[in-house]
Amino acid sequence: MIDFENQQILTEGLPELERVKYERLEMNFLWMSLLQNAIFLAVLFAVGLIFTLTIFFDSFLTSLVKMTGIWLVFSLLLLLLSYFGFYKKGYALRERDISYKTGLIFKSVTTIPFNRVQHCELKKGPLEELFDLARVRVYTAGGMASDLSIPGLNQVRAESLKQFILRKTEEDEEE
Repeated sequence: MIDFENQQILTEGLPELERVKYERLEMNFLWMSLLQNAIFLAVLFAVGLIFTLTIFFDSFLTSLVKMTGIWLVFSLLLLLLSYFGFYKKGYALRERDISYKTGLIFKSVTTIPFNRVQHCELKKGPLEELFDLARVRVYTAGGMASDLSIPGLNQVRAESLKQFILRKTEEDEEE
């Protein structure tokens, strides 16, 4: 007969993730995000202008004023969410895992233990290159849903973070 035990663990003794001190992303990431949003908003305005010009040609001026008003409200909301959302993002390294938090309205904290890491890489897009930023992608055995991406790091920090994660992954494999 197999002796099976499954003891209860009280949650009061668990470490609190809220007490972890998260490191902020680079300030350039905020400016890059605002620029991305401004580009998106400019394209959106141009599409709206073309749409208004072709569909509402008879009442163009009235429709243009309405469309511009809606666009301004949407733009203000998007830029405010980006600005204040930046201050809610951060990452934390602990002995056995890495965490990334994000979200102003819909908050999310993703924590990956180093023993689940498959590989790690640095990524840079054109805007990240322009702002001298990089993003660290951590891939796990669980697939895309459990992967982690930390944007808004300067190149030196991103490289050292990647090396640290790879070193911890190797150490955990040896244990």
